[in-house]
Amino acid sequence: MMIGYFDNAATTYEKPDGMYEHMADFMVSNGANVGRGIYNSAVTSSKIVADTRTSILSLINAPENKTVVFTPSATIALNTIIFGVDLSDGDIVYISHFEHNAVLRPLYALQKHIKIEIKYIPMKKTDRYSFDLEQFKANLEADKPKLVIASQVSNVLGIVTPVVEIGMLAKLNNSIMVVDAAQACGILDCDLHFVDFYVFAGHKTLLGPTGIGGFICNKNTKLKPFIFGGTGIDSANRDMPDTLPERFEAGTLNLLSIVGLNYSVKWLIRNHDFVAKKENENYERLSSLLNTFSFLEIETPIDKSKSIISCKANGFTADEFGRILAERGIAVRTGLHCAPKAHEYIGSFPEGLVRFSISCLTKDSDFDRLNEVLSLLNEELI
Repeated sequence: MMIGYFDNAATTYEKPDGMYEHMADFMVSNGANVGRGIYNSAVTSSKIVADTRTSILSLINAPENKTVVFTPSATIALNTIIFGVDLSDGDIVYISHFEHNAVLRPLYALQKHIKIEIKYIPMKKTDRYSFDLEQFKANLEADKPKLVIASQVSNVLGIVTPVVEIGMLAKLNNSIMVVDAAQACGILDCDLHFVDFYVFAGHKTLLGPTGIGGFICNKNTKLKPFIFGGTGIDSANRDMPDTLPERFEAGTLNLLSIVGLNYSVKWLIRNHDFVAKKENENYERLSSLLNTFSFLEIETPIDKSKSIISCKANGFTADEFGRILAERGIAVRTGLHCAPKAHEYIGSFPEGLVRFSISCLTKDSDFDRLNEVLSLLNEELI
């Protein structure tokens, strides 16, 4: 059966040609641990990790005062930041309505021990999917939050959040600004002058393998460590080193996934224009295709969004429709997408929505299969 893959927001399935072969070749010929020796293969491993950091910073045009910290995932990166900023009783945290459980659950866990207040970045009353920055500015001046967190692209609807403008307002009030860029890093620009922490997931928009994520921050960032252990340097110190990235990279790095990420990030840099063009073309193609079928009720505001379109299917629950698509070879994500507050705001809680998501590498055959399946379903429903 021909497969149509439209679950790229969960993980991009098509990867740059040659990435997995490159990973295997490197590990067979090298594979030594990072920062744990001065012999040739250990030095080679350390060099590719350093080169990957540099390539990520180059891809997103990061300022010179930024560095990259690797973690096993974006979720662990967000936990490291949220638990590390040292929130205390009375602190206020602003988040968007569209945050993932990787943000929500750490904050809820903290609320069991300290009295922090979670507030939401306001949306316009006349346009429920547009951010009300004027009201937010007034709220910030009154509340003086310690922390502001916003996803650059919603993993539920694909809505693009004006994170730079939000970051500028946060900085005016000395708030710490965190951007969850799991659905955006590498395909959307972001001026990191106004962002303290920029979180990425290697296996999503960066087109790399699973098992590697991280965050970009200032080189002199001060955070409490979240995980403790060996770092390969300053081993006599009972505390974690003060230097970055070592302070937040306890234990053995996932070298295999970093090698794959190195390959995919360099591919993105070389193919920047192609990636931008195909992202837009594939999104327009998906929108046009889904809008052809009247039994689909699209919830995503297409003109405000990127890569993701979520909808309802008349006559079916989200999970029922997802199963029907899966039986016919179409991969989508259904339910709450690990973002229950987003669905509460949308009005799709607790059932959720059906999410379609593309990448720059979504193939013609994916669209052909989706069109074929939806056309057959449409005939059955008539």
